[in-house]
Amino acid sequence: MPHADQTRQNPEALNAVYAMFSGLMQPPTRSVHQEIMAGNPARVWDSLDVSDGTRPAIPQSWLPAAFPSYDQWRRIYNNTMPPANPLIVPVESVYKVWTTDSSCEMPFARETGLLQGDSAQHLYQVYREIGFELPAMYADRPDHLVLELEFMGLLVEAAEPAVQLLFIDQHLDWLPRLVADAEHKAAPALYLDLFRWIEEFLAVERRRIAQAAGGAASRNADRR
Repeated sequence: MPHADQTRQNPEALNAVYAMFSGLMQPPTRSVHQEIMAGNPARVWDSLDVSDGTRPAIPQSWLPAAFPSYDQWRRIYNNTMPPANPLIVPVESVYKVWTTDSSCEMPFARETGLLQGDSAQHLYQVYREIGFELPAMYADRPDHLVLELEFMGLLVEAAEPAVQLLFIDQHLDWLPRLVADAEHKAAPALYLDLFRWIEEFLAVERRRIAQAAGGAASRNADRR
């Protein structure tokens, strides 16, 4: 049975996992490649509390013994998520209808596959309110998975479980669609493994945070 307050017990470890995933989603660098080959992601992953036995296994493809050389990694990335004509665009707006606003009369309002949708507009507002600065690379894509993972890492350290749960439900609920798209398009196995790994982690996290949020709500009710 997961601990009701597990998201509060080791927020630094959780933040490190979100930061790790955010970093692995970004364009390859030699420094990150050296960290992978030194086993750093595996150590970050192993630092998680697994007393409930629910931590997904790290994919073999992301362990040092199977990981490609730096040049091979760059080629794989450029076959998956290059800046121009990417096979996969890991951006929330792409996987949701552009807007749910019934008053919007744009002909593409209910279409998917577009940038700058409702999720992007909401995150522009959220980031602006808390002073979260968008990197230039993602300035037009505030709902890119890289940023959403980074932001979730901040929430696990600074926000109540109810707020964490709301963010997962509003902005990280599209990972199954990303995985399905990558499978359909026969994305390189390395990144398909990464997408599945993140999806599985978020599914476990959502259950854990939901229980923590429920426990916090019960305690608040008892105080009234």
